Amino acid sequence: MAAAASPLFVGHTRFSVHQFGSRYFNATREGDAGAGFSEEEYTAWLYSDERLNPRIEIFTQLSLPQLAQAAEGHNVVHYVSFSPSLPERHKSALKKAATEYEFVELNETTRTVSSTPAKSLIRAAAEKHGLTNGPVGVYRLDDDDVLSVNYFERMAPYVKKSHIGWWVSQGLGLAAIRLGQDLIYAREYYYPKSAFGPLCIAGYDRGEVSHIKAPKHTIMDQTNPTILDSREPAYFHIRHRGQDSTLGGTPTPFYPEAMMRIRSAGPADLKQAAELFPLLAHHARHAPGREEESVKLTSSALTLGDEPAEFAWGRPGSVALRLELPGKNSLKPRQVRVTFATAPVDDSAPSAEEEREFFANAGVHFENGLYSTHVPFQKTGLGHVLPLEPPEGVQINDLALTAEGKPDVEVLEVTAYPL
Repeated sequence: MAAAASPLFVGHTRFSVHQFGSRYFNATREGDAGAGFSEEEYTAWLYSDERLNPRIEIFTQLSLPQLAQAAEGHNVVHYVSFSPSLPERHKSALKKAATEYEFVELNETTRTVSSTPAKSLIRAAAEKHGLTNGPVGVYRLDDDDVLSVNYFERMAPYVKKSHIGWWVSQGLGLAAIRLGQDLIYAREYYYPKSAFGPLCIAGYDRGEVSHIKAPKHTIMDQTNPTILDSREPAYFHIRHRGQDSTLGGTPTPFYPEAMMRIRSAGPADLKQAAELFPLLAHHARHAPGREEESVKLTSSALTLGDEPAEFAWGRPGSVALRLELPGKNSLKPRQVRVTFATAPVDDSAPSAEEEREFFANAGVHFENGLYSTHVPFQKTGLGHVLPLEPPEGVQINDLALTAEGKPDVEVLEVTAYPL
């Protein structure tokens, strides 16, 4: 048998592998380039409930079930690598998933783990599917991302001998922010050469695996011929608080960074999202919060000038403000300013200096007894959206809007979404 009847796909997910000292991650790098964790601090962070709980839920309840749908009719083996020190309840969840899905294989290991599976794993997958010679499609899937139900159907034509050594990047996807079980602010997300499901076309010849070395995903086209396929969304990227890319040495605002990161394209096509990501269909929504919890701060249109338009607000937690302007009007940079006060809500409130530093990380500054920032001028397809996030133990009070300079700004509606 020279090759399997249809392409063999071998996937890999690193589920919070313990790799203290690795230079590949901010959390594991030592010295000034990393987070500066001791091994004990690193382990506590890696296995914290805040970090692991959303990951295990997304991976076992959304990502793997949808991957199972995508794998129907295809030859797929998906490896999940994890360390022996992974907390037992998360090990149990992975083992349960492996019993539910025949294509899932667990790889408990003490070794350093790359984003692509080890050659020994690819060899085992080839033996499982009877492949002795030919190309293998090797893909990466992070534990908080979801691939489309037609991922393998779309990638299969690229997995051929003439493409061995090539990579395929899925440039177009969707993204949203996880709020409980909801996926808010669902957006189209264009990110070519991303880490969301890139496919390596490796070679396999009687036990020998070739062309498996993974370049840094952002420069894959500088080291390997790269196919860019952005015809339709191929991945759904879920932003949540526990992600490594938002790691820092001190607490920083989550929602401002997350909403800014996915803001650039327009709202997701939710009908298309339901077709490509059916398990996420009931979770995704356009609004920057839950519509049923939103509060309209205006009863009618208003004109913003240099006199503050004041709104009562005094709830714990974050809030996203949404300003809708008439017609095709849009804001100019630094045209509308938001000011607000704060108040502690419990003993977890930080010091005044720590609170000001926290807000400053999101471009919110303290002056004359109030915090202030500007409403982003970039269009979102949903009006202009400004997320405000206080540190733990602090609430935002007494919002006010002013227009700076001329002309005045006509606003149809101001809506607040608790986060």
